[in-house]
Amino acid sequence: MRTHAAALAASLLLLGLSACTTHASSADNNGDGDVKTIDVPKATPKAAKYEQTWRTPYDATTCGEFLNMMDDHQRWVTAADMLTGARKADGATTLPADSEVTRFQADMATACEPEATAKTTEIGASIYLLDSTYSR
Repeated sequence: MRTHAAALAASLLLLGLSACTTHASSADNNGDGDVKTIDVPKATPKAAKYEQTWRTPYDATTCGEFLNMMDDHQRWVTAADMLTGARKADGATTLPADSEVTRFQADMATACEPEATAKTTEIGASIYLLDSTYSR
């Protein structure tokens, strides 16, 4: 049963957990026919605890991006999303404790260090499957 649930959790992590994607847009701001690129601000406003402001789907986000481009809040929410989704696939009905999310985030960062091109969903699924303490 645990093996089946773990495989299901891995599938959900790899296929289902993704954030929305946004793109910078262009516009003719003054009617002169010149199209200007609108810069998307790099600073993120204060987000709610579980609100993800990272706009690249997790399955397209690399470890290099996780470590070097995401801010701490974005990394924490990524870890929370992945851990919550995997636990839900195993039958959990409650959110993991903040301390578990923080530990999962740290484990993801450690696992990402040696391989910048690995996808965050692969790392998250691997950690969840290898460390049974996350599946409580």
